[in-house]
Amino acid sequence: MSDRLKTQLENAHEIRQVLRQLEVKCDQPGTKDLTTLVVFLQWQADLNDYGPFFEVIKNGILSNFVFSCTEVEKKIGIKGNSSPEKLLQKAIRKLSKHTAKGELGELILYTLLDVYFQAPKLLSKVCMKTNPRMPVFGADAVHGQYIDGQFKLYLGESKIHKDFVGAATSASKSIKNAKLKYQDEFDLLDSHMDFPNITQDLEDKLLSLLDPFENDEWQETIHSPCFIGFTNPSVLSKTTTEDQFLKEYAKLAEEYISTFSEKIQTQEMQLSEVSLLILPFACIDQLVNSFIDHMGIKN
Repeated sequence: MSDRLKTQLENAHEIRQVLRQLEVKCDQPGTKDLTTLVVFLQWQADLNDYGPFFEVIKNGILSNFVFSCTEVEKKIGIKGNSSPEKLLQKAIRKLSKHTAKGELGELILYTLLDVYFQAPKLLSKVCMKTNPRMPVFGADAVHGQYIDGQFKLYLGESKIHKDFVGAATSASKSIKNAKLKYQDEFDLLDSHMDFPNITQDLEDKLLSLLDPFENDEWQETIHSPCFIGFTNPSVLSKTTTEDQFLKEYAKLAEEYISTFSEKIQTQEMQLSEVSLLILPFACIDQLVNSFIDHMGIKN
């Protein structure tokens, strides 16, 4: 039996139609070892209309992001008899206007890792919050998957920021810091690991592999994906067609991939240990306010 972990989101095809991938080959020096995922929302005349994006978030992403696979199955899945709407409202109550910006970034990172990296979430931190206004500490995402027979633990970082360069600088430091505090993440995994096809044998196998107290090679399993949502007028507000937008975005993506690579190497990390995931928005403030309103976040 394969140890490959099953992903959590069952509407991946629908999500790919909303969070679309742009193939970008970066030829900039010193970037070839960096894995990248360049995504975009469908170009439209009203650049601040995020309705289709937020609807797909409501349609399964948010509940699966907030809660463990076991709780989702218990409430509405294999064993459940509650309505998806009831679980969605419970998930929304875990969010806050004060932390919505960070949580939206974490949610997008979660989605991209599950859908495009085929790496399910191993740890649900948001559901552990006792106060919705408190942020989640440590890695912004804890996912995992077997790649060519070798397990990768994804300790993800997310930033939604108006300025990409500033976000990349901050993210590179956070990525390094997350590795230094890995013991805290392992302790949480030891108590709360969960994914769709988890069995006791598979859980024991992964914990043995990831245990920093028992396995001297645990660092070889860690990979650090970083999601950055950003604004740039030349990509969105100054383009009038999707073709024009995609051409401008591809050029900007190459520039930003090079910038991010430099930031990572400044922190004395290897590019092969990191992935960059990027997504542009017209206005970060409008994005976050629309997210709060569309989801009905009250706290």
